[in-house]
Amino acid sequence: MLVSEPTNAGSGRRRPQLRLFIGVFAAAVLFVALLISLTGQGGDSSGGHKPGTASASQAPGKAGGSGGKTKPTAKAAGVPVGYPQSKDGAAAAAANFEIARSSRSYITNKPYRDKLIGQIMAPASVASQISQDDRATAELIAGFGLQDPKASGLLLRSACLGTRVTSYSDQVASVDVWMTSVAGVPTDKAKLPVSASWTTYTYNLQWRDGDWKVTSIASVDGPTPLQSDGSSPSSMQTFRTAEEEFDAPPYVG
Repeated sequence: MLVSEPTNAGSGRRRPQLRLFIGVFAAAVLFVALLISLTGQGGDSSGGHKPGTASASQAPGKAGGSGGKTKPTAKAAGVPVGYPQSKDGAAAAAANFEIARSSRSYITNKPYRDKLIGQIMAPASVASQISQDDRATAELIAGFGLQDPKASGLLLRSACLGTRVTSYSDQVASVDVWMTSVAGVPTDKAKLPVSASWTTYTYNLQWRDGDWKVTSIASVDGPTPLQSDGSSPSSMQTFRTAEEEFDAPPYVG
């Protein structure tokens, strides 16, 4: 949820702290905060676990969700669905669901967002997730200083760095998804700069009607690297060009 962040010295301006689904804005804190408000408290929290604790059956570093045996069988709202009833199937479902939720369309297009939530969430969790994500996306757009509900000019790109299945049975599973994102408004007068973030999402899944459905989502700050080479950020024009010329990252599987 939104909270206030201390005023920058000499700026006379307070910046909101946001948690949504992708990361840190403005001094590496804003985006992470809104990210977690958008993902962290919807649905049933039962079956959760502490992120960072791998199950004995999941070897450290094992790839999940991208092998040939995890191919989805259909698409809903443009997102792959129809995963195998297996550990890798659960990992692929969680990764692709978070990639979809970490997209610009999810933030700026409510009909798409509502349709996607209805497709990936268990029925009992749909209403609460829609309400929560509506609040969080509105806070995110306001935090960027954008007046347009469609958030014209917003740059938002995300990618999955890996998955970790922390518990699994043929009926329920819990999967951690490590994500990185780049977000901001690439103009020199932007309220917040274009920033990168790393977040770990925990997806609790239930096997229902022949597919994995989400019962709850939580998130925490993910493993974050230090950029120690002293390089400067790219120019706003470079970001605008990248947004226009680079395709969105693909789904896994």
